[in-house]
Amino acid sequence: MKLDISCIRAILFTVEKYETLYDPVSFEDTQYDYYSDYLSEYDTEQILYHVQYCIKANLLSDVSGTKAWGHTQFDCCLEPLGHEFIANTRTEENWKHTQSLFNKIGGASLKVVSAIAEGVTTSLANKYLPEEISKFKL
Repeated sequence: MKLDISCIRAILFTVEKYETLYDPVSFEDTQYDYYSDYLSEYDTEQILYHVQYCIKANLLSDVSGTKAWGHTQFDCCLEPLGHEFIANTRTEENWKHTQSLFNKIGGASLKVVSAIAEGVTTSLANKYLPEEISKFKL
């Protein structure tokens, strides 16, 4: 299956929104209501494939202690790299700039997309930083 960075972003936003200190977010063959918040355009197979990828890429952790034979279920919590990716792609402005850049290079790995998103965020921060700092009386 082709990797879809937008699906990964939607999964991370879903986990961020619904994860609590005591309850991870479950992804399994049955679609939950919260799938529709960010994931309505993806089918269950795409979601589960990308959740598994997020776990392997250390964006999410699967905290489920048991697995039923023949049943796919992931109980997920955000990892620090997942929080970082969300932080750098949270606004639509940052995400559109990031997408534009990785589309210009003809696609990119998650590592490269994360670096682009961080660069976009840093660039936008540097754009506003001098003006904001000048307001302080140092």
